[in-house]
Amino acid sequence: MLTREKITAIQHDSNVCADIVGFDFDRYDERDIKEVRKYWLQYGVIRFKHTRITDDQQVKFSRHFGEFVIHPKQLQEGGHPSHPEILVISNSMKDGKPSGAMGNSEATWHTDTWFYERPPAGAILRAVKVPPSGGDTYFLSTYIAYETLPVALKAAIDGRQIFFQNVYDKTGKIRLGKAEPISRDFREWSGVVHPLVRTHGDTGRKALYLGGTSEGAWIVGMSIEESNAILAELWDHTTNGGDVFVQSWDEGDIMMWDNRCTMHRRDSFDPSFVRVMHRTTTSGERPI
Repeated sequence: MLTREKITAIQHDSNVCADIVGFDFDRYDERDIKEVRKYWLQYGVIRFKHTRITDDQQVKFSRHFGEFVIHPKQLQEGGHPSHPEILVISNSMKDGKPSGAMGNSEATWHTDTWFYERPPAGAILRAVKVPPSGGDTYFLSTYIAYETLPVALKAAIDGRQIFFQNVYDKTGKIRLGKAEPISRDFREWSGVVHPLVRTHGDTGRKALYLGGTSEGAWIVGMSIEESNAILAELWDHTTNGGDVFVQSWDEGDIMMWDNRCTMHRRDSFDPSFVRVMHRTTTSGERPI
């Protein structure tokens, strides 16, 4: 009988990430998945270093954490040729057209698809090909962002909701299935309303929920001026807190994050090098 290695987590200096050691992608059972899920909920971000798994294995593993969510880019340039569950994030070109989403530019701080009624709970990102430098990914905890708010600012947002327009993406392009709005007031556009402080569906902890940009966001019931001022304070507090984990990628690395209590961003990189990442995303609850 083969001896199974105990699955453990080694925490980094940051409070937002731990390395998973002892998980075998070729041979695991529900007990192993339960252990991984425990650490995922505990740390918000977990990492598997230097894996050598296939797309099939990534899809199979991801399925244990919920139903798949299809990102809008998967219906456009980010679609995978044989695995519809996978979003291809790449700057490579094929026949003069992008063969993946996002290119090589910087991606600023965000929570994935915050403009959905039910934003995803989990994301699993695997490095297929990486440049020699650049393209690092940064993670922070929105639990910590909320818990460390100044008392007055925490009181100002207590019970508040935030509106996110969902017509334009962060690059200014109209999202798939949306039409150019008539009104110049984004509060009259198509969008979603979520709590500014959400309660995690599994842990019960409270986390700040800022979405992906302060532009096109409005704290419901406030004047635009007051809303903008508070959102600026919240963004500054959250993204300049210092407790950030930086992932410098090696091929085969997998980062798995809880989209309900973290934010992330990416550095730009030299476009003469190709970077290919495969992401699977799993469904989450409507924020409460």
